[in-house]
Amino acid sequence: MSQGRRASSRLHHLRGHRTRARGGRRQRAVRVRVPVRRLWRGPRRTRLANRRVRIARRPWWRSPRYVASAVAVALLALGAAWLIPPLLAARTAYEEVFVPDAPRPVVTVNPRGTPEVVMMPTEAPPPLPDWDRQERINLLLIGADTNSDRLEAGEPALSDTLIIVTIDPVSRQVGLLSIPRDLLVTIPGVGQDKINAAYSIGSLSELTGPGLARATVEYNFGITIHYFAQVDFEGFQRIIDTLGGVIIDVPAPLKDDAYPGEGFSYTRIYFHTGLQHMDGKTALRYARTRHDDNDFARANRQQQILLALREQAVARNLIANARELLVALSDTVRTDIPPLDLLKLAKLGTEIQPQDIHTYSILPATSVEWNPPGPYLLIPDWEAVHEIMGQMIPPEPAVAPEPTVSVRPPAAIQPI
Repeated sequence: MSQGRRASSRLHHLRGHRTRARGGRRQRAVRVRVPVRRLWRGPRRTRLANRRVRIARRPWWRSPRYVASAVAVALLALGAAWLIPPLLAARTAYEEVFVPDAPRPVVTVNPRGTPEVVMMPTEAPPPLPDWDRQERINLLLIGADTNSDRLEAGEPALSDTLIIVTIDPVSRQVGLLSIPRDLLVTIPGVGQDKINAAYSIGSLSELTGPGLARATVEYNFGITIHYFAQVDFEGFQRIIDTLGGVIIDVPAPLKDDAYPGEGFSYTRIYFHTGLQHMDGKTALRYARTRHDDNDFARANRQQQILLALREQAVARNLIANARELLVALSDTVRTDIPPLDLLKLAKLGTEIQPQDIHTYSILPATSVEWNPPGPYLLIPDWEAVHEIMGQMIPPEPAVAPEPTVSVRPPAAIQPI
């Protein structure tokens, strides 16, 4: 075959021509005009191949995987933007409210026979009760006067209210005792003064206000205070406003022409008798006023508000909204109760019946001493005070030793 013929045959083969021998003759096959791709792939596989080509040519940012990933990232970003602020607020509130490392001063008696306070090492905290079992727990509630006018004038904060709360988890009995602010006590390391001065003196030292107030109560009343909880006037109002106000039955008309106002001024307040719905500001005035009667009547009003708040908190299931309340009160409340124990205590409080909450007063154990222009003082009869404390916190019964049973050895059997 010539070189030109071989080139033409190769060209025909490349163009789809086929030759075959039949009877010794070479005949040219019919030219097939169908694309070669369809001959071996078929219509469906061709469509799939063309689709892959289009997908391969599609921009990367239009890929379904990329779009799905972008949507997921956007949803995570929106969720984080919605969740992070309340979580940060809750964490900040947690750190501000709970002070587990609060100083714990204890009272000792020096060789001269006078009490003084020393700081207990933080690495050796006192044993605290596990009241979800059987041990009693004693709390000190502190209402602090920390208004800006007082602080700007250079005066220290005051403890406007001191209430001892004792809880017996076994019998589900609760006792409340309000300590009048004018009670004359011995402040360890300081000497004799009104009990509300302990908080002020402690706030100016490393003992802290709650620390010295707790040590003073322990020394004079002869009990152990396991935890403290402090709320200032602003926090008191927020608690009541968060609950939607409080309903109080005022037993008698109450008028005060010298109620403390802003900037060390005075204002007149008046409460008529009967049921009244009070917001936080009104309830604070009702709890603080005392010029129309005395400090013991004021203590009764404070306990009345506490009991009414407890009833509303139980009715509204306040435990379920603990996080919102914690954030709302973060800058006004302080306590050294661990968070988990606080929830246990709150749950225990919902299980206590109103008739099992008892109030006590040291009014019969005090006398008034006032020599103007000297200070107004309440002089306690500590023996009578301790008797009242014994009624509120009965001493634990002594555990009788188990009787020992002597086992006599059997007598020897005598042979018959």
